[in-house]
Amino acid sequence: MKSLVRLTAAILVLALPAEALAQVKFKRCLSDTEMAVEQLIRHGVFLREAANRCDEMKPGTAAKWKAFDQRFGPRLKQQTDKRAKLFQREFKQDALKVRTYFDGRLVTYHRNVPLTVAYCEHADDMLDEIGKRGWNGFTAQAKVVQNEVLLDYKSCQPQ
Repeated sequence: MKSLVRLTAAILVLALPAEALAQVKFKRCLSDTEMAVEQLIRHGVFLREAANRCDEMKPGTAAKWKAFDQRFGPRLKQQTDKRAKLFQREFKQDALKVRTYFDGRLVTYHRNVPLTVAYCEHADDMLDEIGKRGWNGFTAQAKVVQNEVLLDYKSCQPQ
C-alpha cells in the first residue's frame, strides 16, 4: 500500500510541468470564507484517513467516520465544490491538475503519519465529538487547521 501511495504521489508530481510545481501558489489572497473551506477540507481528509487507518488499532473508527460522512455528505460536497471553484479561479488552465496535486499531497501525508496509540485515540476522540456535536463540532475542530492553511495560502485578512 505504501508503494502505491508513493507511486501515486510521484505520478501527481510528474503530471505538472516542473515550472508549475515551483509556482503552485495562489495569485490572490483567500477570503475568510475560502480559508474556512480549506480548513474543512483538510480536516475531513485527516479524519477520513485517520479513521480508516486506525480501525485495526481502535476498532470502530472507520464506522464513526462513515456515519458522519453519510449524515453530512451533502455539506462536505458543498465545501468540495466551493474549493473546486477557488482552484478554477486561481488556475484557469490547470485547475484540476493543481487541485489533484494539492489533494494528493494531503492524502499522502495523512497516509504516511506513523500510527500510534495516541494518534488513534486522538482521532477516535475527535470522531466521538463530531458524532455528538455534528457539523458544529466538525467546524470547530477544523479551525485548528488554520496555521497549516496559512502556510499554503495568503489570507486577505491580516492574521
